Formats: sequence, C-alpha cells, structure tokens
Amino acid sequence: MTTETRSEAASRRVLLFAGCYADAGPAIGLAVTLAQQMQAALEGVLALDPRMEAAEGAALVMAGRARGTTLALSRERLSLAYAADARAFRSRLDAAAARLSIRWSFRTDTGALPDLALGLRRPGDAVILGHRRFLPLRGPVIALEEGEDGPAARLARDLARALKLRARVLPAGTPAAALEPLAISALILPQSVQDDPARLVALIDAARCPVLLSPAG
Repeated sequence: MTTETRSEAASRRVLLFAGCYADAGPAIGLAVTLAQQMQAALEGVLALDPRMEAAEGAALVMAGRARGTTLALSRERLSLAYAADARAFRSRLDAAAARLSIRWSFRTDTGALPDLALGLRRPGDAVILGHRRFLPLRGPVIALEEGEDGPAARLARDLARALKLRARVLPAGTPAAALEPLAISALILPQSVQDDPARLVALIDAARCPVLLSPAG
C-alpha cells in the first residue's frame, strides 16, 4: 500500500496549455474539474509559437486559429493579440477556479505545442492541451486504452461522470482519421501514445477537442 504525503498531494498540478484563448476557453471547465478531483493546483499556460517570434518582416501569417483560415498581422498587432488572449485566459481561469476554491496560477511561455507541455510537466502532472471545435458539443469523453481498466479509461469514466457526459474507450491503436467524424468532448491519451510525438500531434489535430495527457510517474 502506498501512502501519499501532504507535500506530494500539494505538488500535483493540472497544466492547461493553449496557443490562443479560443483554444483555452472550452478546456477550462475540464481543467477545473480535473484539478478538483486530483486535489491539485491548476496552472494555465498561454504558449507563444516561437516561429512567430522569429519571423522577420512587417507581416506575419497566423494559421491554425481557425481551420482553413489565415490572418495577416504585423508584429505589433500580434503582440496586442497575444496580450488580449492572455488577459481573457487569466480572467476566465480565475473565475472558474474561484468557484471551487482551487489554487491556480497563469503564465505565458514560448514553445510549440505539444513539445512545450511535455517539456514542462513533472511526474504526477496531468496535462491538457486546449483545442476547440467550432460548435459546442456534448459528446463523450473518449480514452484510447487497451482494456477497460487502464488508467486512461478510469480517468475518462471519472471525468465523464463529473461532467455529466458519456465515457467511451477505444483501442490505443485507433488511427487518428477514425476520430475526425466523432463529436468528442475530451480525448484522454495513455503514456504509450504520449511517447510517440508524431502520433500525438496527429491525434490532437484529428480530435479537435481538449486533449488530456494522463499523469505519468
């Protein structure tokens, strides 16, 4: 039997990463619910793509804020847009965490997702990568797992129950393309998937919903 010390419980974190507020917003409810279940602190991280910081010239093309669209911004307007996203992200996080008396913090950082998230997390952390759909959905919480009793599957059931959603478990080897037509509220990935960066990116892009990397270690 493993006994958890108070300091170990206090050090647990739920990290919510997003590249813009539009991606962060739909994931905040999930993040707060998970932090409450884990008795963990909640940390929001707005990630600035390093390619934007390194770009030269007066105009930048922002891709990925909405599928199939681009937005040309000057360096100054890009900075203003990120500052506005940071304020909105922080405000929404504050309001959501306050309702449940959850410890929280917020910061900005530079790095491409999901590499930044994988580099900053510590053993025991749960990581959520904010990713949005265009329409509100009340679909299932899906776990990719071999078997119904693995940690990702159990986490999916616990979160679905708390969020009043359905839970569904698909095989860990489910191809990314199979997720595209599904209306998923959240996708939970086991450690085996997290260790394959190319597959991880493909699943995030196909699911188009908040993606939770279940705690490791």
